[in-house]
Amino acid sequence: MSSASGTVNNPAIDNLVQSCYVNESEWIPWSEITDNESSQIDNVYYAIRKQTRNDGEVKKTMIMLRSLGNNEICTPTLVSEFARIYSLPTHKYDDDISQFRRYSVWLSNRNKRIIGFTKYDNNYYMVAEKLFYYCYSRYGFCTACGMLRCSPVWCICGHKQLSDGWTSNNKQLDEFIKKSQLQTNSPNHVYLEWIPFDCIDDSDRRYGYEYLYGLPADQRVELIPFEITDETHDLYYAEVNYILIRHVY
Repeated sequence: MSSASGTVNNPAIDNLVQSCYVNESEWIPWSEITDNESSQIDNVYYAIRKQTRNDGEVKKTMIMLRSLGNNEICTPTLVSEFARIYSLPTHKYDDDISQFRRYSVWLSNRNKRIIGFTKYDNNYYMVAEKLFYYCYSRYGFCTACGMLRCSPVWCICGHKQLSDGWTSNNKQLDEFIKKSQLQTNSPNHVYLEWIPFDCIDDSDRRYGYEYLYGLPADQRVELIPFEITDETHDLYYAEVNYILIRHVY
């Protein structure tokens, strides 16, 4: 981890960057960030990070920026609350949590996409890979504790609330997925989730598998085509549900 001058001239922000060392977060010069544009969410922006490698080639990374505010706004209290909402530093949550034992894995996969922090025009920003933006639309913030969730159903605080920021553009399929989520009685129960296709890397399909590099976890997956339309009969979903339950258990 490094910064342009060793600190960022804001003790609260500097302490946050230092505490995230385990996540390999770093202080990023604004000179590496270009093509900044607004997103559909307040205080969140899209941009491109350009890094010049030792061989002279330029590495381009699609990123998102989350504004924290200026020095006056970024008080220790606000930065502490920001860290709580985004579960920073992540390693504080490494211990197994019996009521939600998968949370630390999901959180690690989510927060490793946080690259670091930067400053422009007296405003501080959290910098993350663009895939991190899916957390807002797919999971959202818990209405009970305010934390950014890692699940479309459950929060680490135990609150159950289905995310409505996604759609497969098929009403029956949406209801099928939501039904599996509603039927869970604890965060450890299995359920279905809608995953955007751009979270799937199929470049290794020649080896017989695809790779899920989005959320909630990085892993090899198999794509199984479903022959569905808006008129697909409910019995088809019942059969799929039976197959899925047998496969999971």
